Amino acid sequence: MLLTFCLMFGLLAAGPDGTPAGAPLEPAVRMLRPVIVKASNASRIAVLLTLINHARAEVDLPALQLDDRLANAATNHAHIMAQKGQLSHQFPGEPDLTGRLAPQVRLDQAGENVVYDVTVQGAHEAFMGSPLHRINVLNGAYDSVGIGIVENGGVIYVVEDFAHRVPDLKDDDAAERVAEQFSKFRQTAGAANLPHVGNGRLQQMACSMAQHEALDGKAPFSLPRARFAASYATVDPNQLPSNVAGLSTLNGIGHFSVGACYARTPKYPTGLYWITIVLFE
Repeated sequence: MLLTFCLMFGLLAAGPDGTPAGAPLEPAVRMLRPVIVKASNASRIAVLLTLINHARAEVDLPALQLDDRLANAATNHAHIMAQKGQLSHQFPGEPDLTGRLAPQVRLDQAGENVVYDVTVQGAHEAFMGSPLHRINVLNGAYDSVGIGIVENGGVIYVVEDFAHRVPDLKDDDAAERVAEQFSKFRQTAGAANLPHVGNGRLQQMACSMAQHEALDGKAPFSLPRARFAASYATVDPNQLPSNVAGLSTLNGIGHFSVGACYARTPKYPTGLYWITIVLFE
């Protein structure tokens, strides 16, 4: 009697105040379908994506978008499982889930389901019949999925890599996004418009914070005529923390500058934008 097994893994990427949190593995066992239907990988993936999004639609969740970069990572892992004939989220010498996905996609949350079966319908039913795997499929925080399917000896090894993507910006563009949001807050508060002036030293300070994995609230005041400053780390430069938004109401300011630096570090492997904003006299 041939059995099907599936494992799941989930993580919430750590921010400056947290550490990664992983979900436990849960094996699920049931009988395989006796009939094997041959299909191309492209059609299998299309069927599985449809099944995933149908399940999400039933609970009023938005559809997941298929991401080729996540799919490449999922397929590479599925190849290893097929070669070894076993399920795992990490084999000896292989990066963990964060290490596989973060270099491909900028994200702040990710999860993974793995299974072997003889049909994609059977694989999906195994996932949906297992509470922890079902959580990944129906996680409203995710917006993307990569699906990898590799066949070996009539058995398909399936990997679903889920993620919530964050803005993928160059450092200068991230700084400009922060500046735009800051200016909008000032406008809403009825404060005078301020010119945003580029400052290379702020860029260096932001990258120094990333390198040391720590915020530095003192360095910006070494700049001439710096009056107010704030530093923070974020996954989304479009969102200003409250302490920075509060600076937008200040008067007596001549201009402001923003430094931004994106980095993936050992402590924050999924990556953060390190930001410093300074208001000058």
